[in-house]
Amino acid sequence: MGRYSYDDMPPEGYKDRSRSSGRMTAAIASIGVLLTLIAIIIYLLFTPHNDETVENGAVAESVTVTPVEPVIIESKAEIPEVQEESPAITEPVYVSASYEKASDNYQKLEFREHRVAEGENLLTIAESYSLSSDTLVSVNKLSGTELTVGSVLVIPPVDCKLRIVLEGDTLASIAENYNPELSAADLAALNGKAYTAVYPGEKIFIPSPGTVESGETYLFSSPIPGGKVIARFGELVEGEPLKGVVIASAPGTAVRAAADGTVLDIFSHPAFGRSITLLHDNGYTTEYYSLEYIAVKVSQRVSEGDVIGTIGTSSKFFDEPAVVYSVDQHSVPLDPMNLTEF
Repeated sequence: MGRYSYDDMPPEGYKDRSRSSGRMTAAIASIGVLLTLIAIIIYLLFTPHNDETVENGAVAESVTVTPVEPVIIESKAEIPEVQEESPAITEPVYVSASYEKASDNYQKLEFREHRVAEGENLLTIAESYSLSSDTLVSVNKLSGTELTVGSVLVIPPVDCKLRIVLEGDTLASIAENYNPELSAADLAALNGKAYTAVYPGEKIFIPSPGTVESGETYLFSSPIPGGKVIARFGELVEGEPLKGVVIASAPGTAVRAAADGTVLDIFSHPAFGRSITLLHDNGYTTEYYSLEYIAVKVSQRVSEGDVIGTIGTSSKFFDEPAVVYSVDQHSVPLDPMNLTEF
Protein backbone atom coordinates (compact mmCIF):
# COMPACT_ATOMS: atom_id res chain seq x y z
CA MET A 1 0.00 0.00 0.00
CA GLY A 2 1.34 3.45 -0.86
CA ARG A 3 2.23 6.22 1.47
CA TYR A 4 -1.16 7.74 1.21
CA SER A 5 -4.46 5.91 0.92
CA TYR A 6 -7.16 7.38 -0.97
CA ASP A 7 -8.67 8.92 2.00
CA ASP A 8 -5.35 10.20 3.13
CA MET A 9 -4.38 11.84 -0.11
CA PRO A 10 -3.31 15.47 0.44
CA PRO A 11 -5.43 18.02 -1.22
CA GLU A 12 -4.35 19.56 -4.51
CA GLY A 13 -1.64 22.19 -4.07
CA TYR A 14 -0.35 20.71 -0.82
CA LYS A 15 3.39 20.90 -0.35
CA ASP A 16 5.49 18.97 2.06
CA ARG A 17 6.19 21.73 4.61
CA SER A 18 8.38 19.65 6.87
CA ARG A 19 10.88 19.30 4.06
CA SER A 20 10.85 23.05 3.32
CA SER A 21 11.22 23.90 6.96
CA GLY A 22 14.35 21.72 7.23
CA ARG A 23 15.93 23.38 4.30
CA MET A 24 15.25 26.83 5.73
CA THR A 25 16.75 25.92 9.08
CA ALA A 26 19.89 24.68 7.39
CA ALA A 27 20.20 27.90 5.42
CA ILE A 28 19.76 30.06 8.50
CA ALA A 29 22.42 28.02 10.34
CA SER A 30 24.81 28.44 7.44
CA ILE A 31 24.25 32.18 7.41
CA GLY A 32 24.92 32.31 11.19
CA VAL A 33 28.15 30.40 10.81
CA LEU A 34 29.18 32.68 7.95
CA LEU A 35 28.44 35.80 10.01
CA THR A 36 30.37 34.37 12.93
CA LEU A 37 33.37 33.70 10.70
CA ILE A 38 33.17 37.21 9.29
CA ALA A 39 33.05 38.66 12.83
CA ILE A 40 36.10 36.62 13.86
CA ILE A 41 38.03 37.75 10.78
CA ILE A 42 37.14 41.39 11.44
CA TYR A 43 38.19 41.01 15.08
CA LEU A 44 41.49 39.45 14.11
CA LEU A 45 42.20 42.08 11.49
CA PHE A 46 41.32 45.25 13.37
CA THR A 47 41.78 44.50 17.00
CA PRO A 48 45.44 44.95 18.40
CA HIS A 49 46.74 41.99 20.30
CA ASN A 50 49.30 41.45 23.01
CA ASP A 51 50.71 37.97 23.18
CA GLU A 52 51.68 38.39 26.79
CA THR A 53 49.29 37.02 29.35
CA VAL A 54 48.98 37.81 32.95
CA GLU A 55 48.67 35.41 35.74
CA ASN A 56 45.52 33.24 35.89
CA GLY A 57 45.26 33.25 32.09
CA ALA A 58 43.95 36.80 31.68
CA VAL A 59 45.15 38.62 28.59
CA ALA A 60 47.22 41.70 29.44
CA GLU A 61 45.85 45.03 28.27
CA SER A 62 47.65 46.06 25.11
CA VAL A 63 48.87 49.58 24.46
CA THR A 64 49.37 50.95 20.98
CA VAL A 65 52.60 52.95 20.65
CA THR A 66 53.07 55.15 17.63
CA PRO A 67 56.79 55.25 16.71
CA VAL A 68 58.32 58.72 16.41
CA GLU A 69 61.06 59.30 13.94
CA PRO A 70 64.24 60.64 15.67
CA VAL A 71 65.11 64.25 14.89
CA ILE A 72 68.76 64.60 13.91
CA ILE A 73 70.29 68.02 14.54
CA GLU A 74 73.52 68.64 12.75
CA SER A 75 76.13 70.58 14.72
CA LYS A 76 79.29 72.12 13.40
CA ALA A 77 80.89 72.25 16.83
CA GLU A 78 83.74 69.80 17.29
CA ILE A 79 83.29 67.18 19.95
CA PRO A 80 86.29 67.36 22.27
CA GLU A 81 88.29 64.21 22.60
CA VAL A 82 87.92 62.64 26.00
CA GLN A 83 91.27 62.35 27.71
CA GLU A 84 91.91 59.90 30.46
CA GLU A 85 92.74 61.69 33.66
CA SER A 86 96.20 60.97 34.98
CA PRO A 87 96.42 59.94 38.62
CA ALA A 88 97.09 62.87 40.93
CA ILE A 89 100.73 63.13 42.07
CA THR A 90 101.17 64.40 45.55
CA GLU A 91 104.17 66.61 45.82
CA PRO A 92 105.86 67.16 49.18
CA VAL A 93 105.05 70.52 50.74
CA TYR A 94 108.31 72.26 51.58
CA VAL A 95 107.99 74.27 54.77
CA SER A 96 111.49 75.60 55.32
CA ALA A 97 111.89 79.32 54.72
CA SER A 98 115.50 78.66 53.73
CA TYR A 99 115.99 77.72 50.09
CA GLU A 100 119.76 77.93 49.77
CA LYS A 101 121.68 75.83 47.29
CA ALA A 102 123.55 72.84 48.73
CA SER A 103 127.25 73.36 49.30
CA ASP A 104 130.02 71.76 47.30
CA ASN A 105 131.97 70.92 50.44
CA TYR A 106 130.62 67.38 50.95
CA GLN A 107 129.45 64.37 49.00
CA LYS A 108 126.24 62.46 49.70
CA LEU A 109 126.53 59.89 52.50
CA GLU A 110 126.71 56.38 51.06
CA PHE A 111 124.92 53.67 53.05
CA ARG A 112 125.19 49.89 52.83
CA GLU A 113 123.29 46.94 54.26
CA HIS A 114 124.17 44.19 56.71
CA ARG A 115 122.16 40.99 57.16
CA VAL A 116 122.23 39.80 60.77
CA ALA A 117 123.85 36.36 61.12
CA GLU A 118 123.58 33.79 63.88
CA GLY A 119 125.57 34.84 66.96
CA GLU A 120 125.80 38.54 66.01
CA ASN A 121 124.46 41.32 68.20
CA LEU A 122 124.18 45.08 67.91
CA LEU A 123 127.51 45.74 69.64
CA THR A 124 129.59 43.32 67.53
CA ILE A 125 128.04 44.62 64.30
CA ALA A 126 128.68 48.25 65.28
CA GLU A 127 132.29 47.47 66.18
CA SER A 128 132.88 45.69 62.88
CA TYR A 129 132.02 48.92 61.06
CA SER A 130 133.77 51.23 63.58
CA LEU A 131 130.44 52.73 64.57
CA SER A 132 128.65 53.22 67.86
CA SER A 133 125.65 51.08 68.71
CA ASP A 134 123.65 54.31 69.22
CA THR A 135 124.21 55.11 65.55
CA LEU A 136 122.70 51.80 64.43
CA VAL A 137 119.75 52.24 66.80
CA SER A 138 119.04 55.75 65.49
CA VAL A 139 119.57 55.10 61.78
CA ASN A 140 117.51 51.90 61.82
CA LYS A 141 114.85 53.28 64.21
CA LEU A 142 115.27 50.28 66.51
CA SER A 143 113.12 50.10 69.64
CA GLY A 144 115.70 48.00 71.48
CA THR A 145 119.04 46.26 71.11
CA GLU A 146 117.75 42.78 70.27
CA LEU A 147 118.16 41.72 66.64
CA THR A 148 116.44 39.04 64.57
CA VAL A 149 118.62 36.67 62.57
CA GLY A 150 118.14 37.43 58.88
CA SER A 151 116.99 41.02 59.40
CA VAL A 152 118.77 43.75 57.44
CA LEU A 153 120.43 46.78 59.04
CA VAL A 154 121.31 50.02 57.27
CA ILE A 155 124.96 50.87 57.86
CA PRO A 156 126.04 54.54 57.50
CA PRO A 157 129.63 55.46 56.58
CA VAL A 158 130.15 57.43 59.82
CA ASP A 159 128.45 57.86 63.17
CA CYS A 160 125.28 59.86 62.69
CA LYS A 161 121.70 60.37 63.82
CA LEU A 162 118.44 60.12 61.93
CA ARG A 163 116.06 63.06 62.34
CA ILE A 164 112.51 63.05 60.95
CA VAL A 165 111.67 66.63 59.97
CA LEU A 166 108.86 68.18 62.02
CA GLU A 167 106.77 71.29 61.45
CA GLY A 168 108.97 74.34 62.04
CA ASP A 169 112.26 72.49 61.46
CA THR A 170 114.91 73.85 59.12
CA LEU A 171 118.21 72.32 58.13
CA ALA A 172 119.92 75.19 59.94
CA SER A 173 118.10 74.43 63.20
CA ILE A 174 118.75 70.69 62.83
CA ALA A 175 122.46 71.27 62.17
CA GLU A 176 122.71 73.65 65.13
CA ASN A 177 121.10 71.14 67.48
CA TYR A 178 123.04 68.06 66.36
CA ASN A 179 126.28 69.27 64.70
CA PRO A 180 127.06 73.01 64.71
CA GLU A 181 130.16 72.29 62.63
CA LEU A 182 127.87 71.90 59.62
CA SER A 183 125.82 74.54 57.83
CA ALA A 184 122.37 73.97 56.39
CA ALA A 185 123.95 73.85 52.92
CA ASP A 186 126.47 71.23 54.11
CA LEU A 187 123.70 69.10 55.60
CA ALA A 188 121.76 69.35 52.34
CA ALA A 189 124.80 68.09 50.39
CA LEU A 190 125.40 65.21 52.81
CA ASN A 191 121.79 64.09 52.34
CA GLY A 192 121.92 64.35 48.55
CA LYS A 193 119.65 67.39 48.40
CA ALA A 194 120.04 70.19 45.85
CA TYR A 195 118.63 72.82 48.22
CA THR A 196 118.17 73.37 51.94
CA ALA A 197 114.34 73.36 51.88
CA VAL A 198 112.75 70.49 53.85
CA TYR A 199 109.25 69.10 54.37
CA PRO A 200 107.60 67.35 57.35
CA GLY A 201 108.30 63.63 57.43
CA GLU A 202 111.55 63.87 55.46
CA LYS A 203 114.49 61.82 56.73
CA ILE A 204 117.68 63.76 57.47
CA PHE A 205 120.92 62.06 58.52
CA ILE A 206 123.24 64.23 60.61
CA PRO A 207 126.88 63.10 60.94
CA SER A 208 128.26 63.39 64.46
CA PRO A 209 130.74 66.25 65.10
CA GLY A 210 134.23 65.50 63.80
CA THR A 211 133.18 62.52 61.65
CA VAL A 212 133.18 64.09 58.16
CA GLU A 213 135.83 66.15 56.41
CA SER A 214 135.19 68.80 53.83
CA GLY A 215 136.44 68.09 50.35
CA GLU A 216 137.11 71.76 49.66
CA THR A 217 140.05 73.96 50.59
CA TYR A 218 138.67 77.01 52.34
CA LEU A 219 139.53 80.46 50.99
CA PHE A 220 139.39 82.12 54.39
CA SER A 221 140.25 81.37 57.99
CA SER A 222 138.10 82.26 60.98
CA PRO A 223 138.45 85.92 62.01
CA ILE A 224 137.95 84.81 65.63
CA PRO A 225 139.49 81.35 66.14
CA GLY A 226 137.55 79.51 68.82
CA GLY A 227 134.61 81.92 68.56
CA LYS A 228 131.00 80.69 68.66
CA VAL A 229 128.69 81.29 65.70
CA ILE A 230 125.40 82.55 67.22
CA ALA A 231 123.59 83.64 64.04
CA ARG A 232 123.90 82.39 60.46
CA PHE A 233 123.59 83.72 56.96
CA GLY A 234 120.00 84.55 56.03
CA GLU A 235 118.61 84.63 59.57
CA LEU A 236 116.58 87.68 60.49
CA VAL A 237 118.14 90.37 62.68
CA GLU A 238 115.73 93.19 63.48
CA GLY A 239 113.56 92.05 60.57
CA GLU A 240 116.38 92.00 58.01
CA PRO A 241 118.15 88.89 56.65
CA LEU A 242 121.71 88.63 57.87
CA LYS A 243 124.31 88.89 55.08
CA GLY A 244 126.99 87.19 57.12
CA VAL A 245 127.47 85.33 60.39
CA VAL A 246 127.65 86.57 63.96
CA ILE A 247 130.61 85.29 66.00
CA ALA A 248 130.60 85.74 69.78
CA SER A 249 133.59 85.69 72.12
CA ALA A 250 134.96 87.38 75.24
CA PRO A 251 135.36 91.20 75.23
CA GLY A 252 138.77 92.29 73.91
CA THR A 253 139.35 89.11 71.85
CA ALA A 254 141.50 89.84 68.77
CA VAL A 255 139.75 89.97 65.37
CA ARG A 256 142.07 88.76 62.60
CA ALA A 257 142.22 89.15 58.81
CA ALA A 258 140.53 86.13 57.17
CA ALA A 259 143.01 86.19 54.24
CA ASP A 260 145.77 88.28 52.69
CA GLY A 261 144.44 91.58 51.47
CA THR A 262 144.28 95.37 51.66
CA VAL A 263 142.24 97.59 53.98
CA LEU A 264 139.68 99.06 51.58
CA ASP A 265 137.54 101.03 54.03
CA ILE A 266 137.04 101.87 57.71
CA PHE A 267 133.58 103.16 58.57
CA SER A 268 130.78 103.30 61.13
CA HIS A 269 127.82 101.12 60.23
CA PRO A 270 124.45 102.61 61.31
CA ALA A 271 123.38 99.36 62.99
CA PHE A 272 126.61 97.51 63.78
CA GLY A 273 129.04 100.31 64.68
CA ARG A 274 132.78 100.34 63.89
CA SER A 275 133.59 98.29 60.79
CA ILE A 276 136.42 97.34 58.39
CA THR A 277 136.36 96.17 54.75
CA LEU A 278 139.28 94.13 53.35
CA LEU A 279 139.83 93.58 49.62
CA HIS A 280 141.16 90.18 48.47
CA ASP A 281 142.02 88.51 45.18
CA ASN A 282 139.38 87.48 42.60
CA GLY A 283 136.93 90.20 43.62
CA TYR A 284 136.37 88.93 47.16
CA THR A 285 135.86 91.30 50.09
CA THR A 286 135.44 90.49 53.78
CA GLU A 287 133.80 92.84 56.28
CA TYR A 288 134.06 92.92 60.06
CA TYR A 289 131.34 94.82 61.98
CA SER A 290 130.85 95.75 65.65
CA LEU A 291 134.53 96.20 66.50
CA GLU A 292 135.59 97.73 69.80
CA TYR A 293 139.03 98.80 68.59
CA ILE A 294 140.50 99.18 65.05
CA ALA A 295 144.22 98.43 64.63
CA VAL A 296 144.73 99.16 60.88
CA LYS A 297 144.49 102.04 58.43
CA VAL A 298 142.96 102.43 54.95
CA SER A 299 145.21 101.07 52.13
CA GLN A 300 147.28 99.06 54.63
CA ARG A 301 148.39 95.66 53.40
CA VAL A 302 147.58 92.79 55.80
CA SER A 303 148.33 89.08 55.88
CA GLU A 304 146.05 86.25 56.90
CA GLY A 305 145.88 86.11 60.71
CA ASP A 306 147.01 89.69 61.32
CA VAL A 307 145.13 91.49 64.10
CA ILE A 308 142.89 94.18 62.60
CA GLY A 309 140.87 95.01 65.73
CA THR A 310 139.19 93.63 68.84
CA ILE A 311 135.73 92.36 69.66
CA GLY A 312 133.46 94.68 71.58
CA THR A 313 129.89 95.71 72.30
CA SER A 314 129.36 98.46 69.75
CA SER A 315 126.28 96.67 68.32
CA LYS A 316 123.01 96.93 70.20
CA PHE A 317 121.49 93.83 68.64
CA PHE A 318 123.36 91.09 70.49
CA ASP A 319 123.26 90.09 74.16
CA GLU A 320 126.98 89.25 74.26
CA PRO A 321 130.14 90.68 72.68
CA ALA A 322 130.04 89.66 69.01
CA VAL A 323 131.36 90.55 65.56
CA VAL A 324 129.41 90.35 62.29
CA TYR A 325 131.60 88.77 59.60
CA SER A 326 130.56 88.74 55.92
CA VAL A 327 132.01 87.65 52.56
CA ASP A 328 131.11 89.16 49.16
CA GLN A 329 132.35 88.52 45.64
CA HIS A 330 131.80 91.32 43.15
CA SER A 331 129.28 92.81 45.61
CA VAL A 332 127.27 89.56 45.83
CA PRO A 333 126.76 88.37 49.46
CA LEU A 334 127.92 84.77 50.05
CA ASP A 335 127.49 82.45 53.02
CA PRO A 336 130.77 82.67 54.99
CA MET A 337 130.18 79.13 56.35
CA ASN A 338 130.83 77.73 52.86
CA LEU A 339 134.09 79.65 52.37
CA THR A 340 135.61 79.95 55.85
CA GLU A 341 137.21 77.32 58.05
CA PHE A 342 135.85 78.00 61.53
